[in-house]
Amino acid sequence: MRASMSKIKNIWFFVSLSALFAVIVCGIWRDRETWKDENTFFLRYRQDGAVQWIKGFSSDGVLYFCLPSYMEPEDVTVELPRSRKLSADGEALAFGNGDGLNGIVFNKEYQMRIENGDGRGEAFSVVFMRGSAIPAVWLDTASGGLEHILAQKGNSEGGYMQVVDAEGRTDCMVKVDGVSGRGNTAWDAVKKSFTVKLDGAEDVLGMGAEKTWVLNANYYDGAYVRNQIGFEMAAAGGIAFVPEARFVDLYINGEYMGLYQLTEKLKVGKNRVDIGNRYFLEVDYRERAAEEEACIMLSNDQPVVIHAPAKDRDVEGVRRFFDAFGRQMEEGDVPVGNLDMESFAGMFVMEDILQDMDFGFTSHYMYLDLEKEILYDGPVWDLDNTMGRGNVKEAEPLFVTDYDLVYNNVSRWYRRLCEREDFCRLAAGEYREKFRPALKWLAEGGVRERVREIEDSIAMDARRFTGSRSLFMGDASLEEHVEYLENYLKDKLEVMDAVYGEDMWKNVRGTALPALERQASAFEDAAETQINGTGTENGGTETGWLHVLMKYRFPVILLVMGIGGVILWYQCRNGYQGAGK
Repeated sequence: MRASMSKIKNIWFFVSLSALFAVIVCGIWRDRETWKDENTFFLRYRQDGAVQWIKGFSSDGVLYFCLPSYMEPEDVTVELPRSRKLSADGEALAFGNGDGLNGIVFNKEYQMRIENGDGRGEAFSVVFMRGSAIPAVWLDTASGGLEHILAQKGNSEGGYMQVVDAEGRTDCMVKVDGVSGRGNTAWDAVKKSFTVKLDGAEDVLGMGAEKTWVLNANYYDGAYVRNQIGFEMAAAGGIAFVPEARFVDLYINGEYMGLYQLTEKLKVGKNRVDIGNRYFLEVDYRERAAEEEACIMLSNDQPVVIHAPAKDRDVEGVRRFFDAFGRQMEEGDVPVGNLDMESFAGMFVMEDILQDMDFGFTSHYMYLDLEKEILYDGPVWDLDNTMGRGNVKEAEPLFVTDYDLVYNNVSRWYRRLCEREDFCRLAAGEYREKFRPALKWLAEGGVRERVREIEDSIAMDARRFTGSRSLFMGDASLEEHVEYLENYLKDKLEVMDAVYGEDMWKNVRGTALPALERQASAFEDAAETQINGTGTENGGTETGWLHVLMKYRFPVILLVMGIGGVILWYQCRNGYQGAGK
């Protein structure tokens, strides 16, 4: 028995030694990987007990370091390989490990070198940039990388998030249950959008306590501000439940990721879309609707997704409502008692200003009081494909009454509503009293003001992502994008001023609707895949043993070392006591 115990102790002894050896090798290897480029160094900043690391990125042969606005150079320390020094050629600047960046000028190109022990080192170009006076979001994933998240849109990984306001104060520091990719067309962009699900509800930057937040990349908007100014206009116009948003500089695992828009996620809740037990709906593409838990089909098989309530859904009741609603609309008998005229009038004006290429097809939200049988239009969402961007048409009158009428049910409903004098008078009043002042301000300098507020962060983002920012103005500069957006809004203001008058309803009165057609779609194949269970579950993660082992390798090694250390101590103790006898 004693011999068996001795063998077990010896085995554990060698296991613990092996674990210790593995940790040392991994440490050396990681250090080697970290510093394998001799022209590499990191920046470090302490913020309320947390350490924020900033890694550089290479662009056109230059190493760039992008700092948030609240960081002063002297408070940012240089982290170098062992026993080396960073110096600038032709400048009286030299930094040892842990020194602050005293004397550094932002946006200036330096020729720097990391000197070896003999004072030699290859020169390389470095530029330090600093962002606009906006908050910064620091995300750290559990693995320290983004490989798993970027491998597939539904993949998720936990970690921690620190949000720092523009003045450098920590707004929140919270555990993250999961960071995952998001978007449809946006997911194909080199700059990804993300969904962040927190461990608990958090009031981030004063936008109300919630667990789920969205980091919008706005990659395809060359002017950067369409989502923001669209939300502002909608709020000024009285649209219900408009999402709040803040521009932020985003860092993930110390890597600068670009200028993002931290936004509330559209979901039913006290601090979000506060509609109680009413039905929260989205008109969407059939391919995307196939991935949702519940939806109904309109007469041309255009889906309406039911996002809420999560339980006790009366899907058949929703279907019956829309069957009757759509039939009356098609017959020209507008069911006035089944819709909230004010919300429809407000969204009509808003959509007319936006000229959204997705209008009535996707990301078009509504909510339904099924008990009272009243349908509400709104809120707005996903506005980067608006205000001239993505449409071949320039500013035109009453865009929403004539947008793909053979497929678009929502556009047909608006056409019917505009045949009513009372609706047109209501919409015209909403435009002139609420929307027009906001539209006029944006057209006459407001767009440029919003861009100026973030122009330093735009410069960092443009350096981080140097490719085309627009599908239809690929070679345009920021100034050209801003001028285009501004001119669009000026033209739209003029067009709407001419149309939204006393006789607005006469513009569409008596015009016949074309026949409604069913749009070709791969919906059936996608739905069958979901039903048969052959597709990948949305939000799924890889759970292979190798992935798990790699993710948690260091805790496992430390655990083995701890157990081995206890056994080794016990073995040595027994050996010592035995020798004493």
